[in-house]
Amino acid sequence: MNKPPQLGKKMKIVIPLLFIALAALCISLFFEVFTSGNAADTDDEAEQIELELVYAYQNPQWNTAVENAVKEFEEEHPEISIQYEVNYEDTVYEELLSRHIARGELGDIVQLKTPEAYAASGLLGSVSEEVSSLVSSVYTYDGEVYGVGAVESTWGILYNKSLFEEYGLEEPETYSDFLEICQTLQKKGVTPIGVGGSDLWHMEYWVNHFFHTDVLTADADWLKQCSLGNVSWTDPAPTTMMNNLSSLFAAGYVNENWLTATDTSLSYMMSEGEVALLYTGPWTAAAIEKLNPDMELGWFYVPDRTGTVYATDNLDTYWSVTAECAADEEKYEAAMTFLTWFYSDEVYLSFCETSCTFPLTDAEPDYEEGAVQEEVWEAFCAAEEKVSVYIGNEDTPEDFEKAMLETVQEILSGSRSVEDGLQEIQDIWKQSEGGEP
Repeated sequence: MNKPPQLGKKMKIVIPLLFIALAALCISLFFEVFTSGNAADTDDEAEQIELELVYAYQNPQWNTAVENAVKEFEEEHPEISIQYEVNYEDTVYEELLSRHIARGELGDIVQLKTPEAYAASGLLGSVSEEVSSLVSSVYTYDGEVYGVGAVESTWGILYNKSLFEEYGLEEPETYSDFLEICQTLQKKGVTPIGVGGSDLWHMEYWVNHFFHTDVLTADADWLKQCSLGNVSWTDPAPTTMMNNLSSLFAAGYVNENWLTATDTSLSYMMSEGEVALLYTGPWTAAAIEKLNPDMELGWFYVPDRTGTVYATDNLDTYWSVTAECAADEEKYEAAMTFLTWFYSDEVYLSFCETSCTFPLTDAEPDYEEGAVQEEVWEAFCAAEEKVSVYIGNEDTPEDFEKAMLETVQEILSGSRSVEDGLQEIQDIWKQSEGGEP
């Protein structure tokens, strides 16, 4: 008689084999998913476009605004990465850019003051019409747009309102009024004017103020005329300019340590009531208010002797793209994507508010009522004259500005006479143009 098959024994063998096969299948599927996921991540990283942004450290507010913009852009556009390099050195920004150029590291998007020389040297690529049409200020060279205005800004006097109220002072209507304010403050034991001469670029404020009121009022084209040899730094107008500037220092209206004081230290001096007036931009107000939240600040432009107010209209901050970036189709498209995003209303107005500057688009600024920035904006709009010509613009020879400011410091510190110093400045101008002094 045949024995029945022993099913129980076979099942004991088959079931473990099924579990082993199923486990192997799961492990295989897991590694396939894990591997494909890593491959996708690798593909995403490979597809990410990296841009380099080179910009100047103008002040803490400007730096914060740029960093915030980069961070927000990368969050909205993960396919684009922006590496940025901020230049902290207290020197002339163009010198730093020269070093970048020598190393072949000008980046992809670069902040420029005067793009013309860079465009003429073939270092820049043109900005797309889509981007350039968004702003009211662009920089053109040979019919192409090589820079789009980042912001509009101004310089003027930031003052301590409490000291003005305490001593019965009012904002000046003429330059004589301004001098009387300085005299009163000095008699009360308060240093009227704070100057940070350690930061060379800070010297531009007062130098350009008197250049506006004493030189440009008679000849708005003076810098071009100087290049043509029709006028000279030793002429009566620049002499008046330098004498007026020197008189502020000679009268003791400026902090004694001005030559070693930094621009940053002025915020501390004003927050402590050591100085009453700063010729600066509105961004300095944020630093002072942070140090002394109870301090009430005001703003005015120094009028000339006739009472005319000249508001500095700074249109010298441009975004440009390098020729290297323009030659790379993907990078160029990414750069234009960033700039288009940058000028979108919400992003751009937030940037201007943080950096204490004015927009160059159709977007309307909405400053907090009673804030210094609102006062600056109202004064800027109400100014009788707006001046955008200054020493250091495109009509100024390359390498002139730094040497000129150093000579001005020598005049103001008393180591050079006005006459000797102006002759030196004229020689520097000719040398910068490639001629003989």
